[in-house]
Amino acid sequence: MEKATIEHFKNLFLEILSEEEHFEAMLTPVSLEGDEIDVVSTEKENQMDFRLKARNAVYLKKVRKSLQKLEEGSFGECEDCGADIAINRLMARPTADLCIHCKETQEKEENQLVHRNRDSVVHAGRVLPIEHLEKGYNRDETSTSNFSVSHMDYQDIVN
Repeated sequence: MEKATIEHFKNLFLEILSEEEHFEAMLTPVSLEGDEIDVVSTEKENQMDFRLKARNAVYLKKVRKSLQKLEEGSFGECEDCGADIAINRLMARPTADLCIHCKETQEKEENQLVHRNRDSVVHAGRVLPIEHLEKGYNRDETSTSNFSVSHMDYQDIVN
């Protein structure tokens, strides 16, 4: 990576870190005073401020890590495969630590996990994967629940 590009990112990261104090000062909790509506409104604002602080803390941790990588000379290298991260990707997301290929692979795996978790059924307080439906669950159109199952079928499914 060119020296000018490294200086650009270093200055960017230092600027972000210097603005940290200003951002933290803006997000100070407000005391809960007033009538019920004021208290609820203030509490909502405090919750939002807390979420923003938490999100900012994660981002600042990434900025510090990227700054450290700059100093070590490993900035712009993918942490998974070791390939160079494209400069366009770094310009768009300076704290990127994965190349676009590895990031897409990671997101696909995460997406599959989300869908796998979503494709489950809660029955009798237990979460059962959809594939268990094929092993003994039958739809009961007259029942208020989505599925009916005999005790024996249920035991076969969960064991």
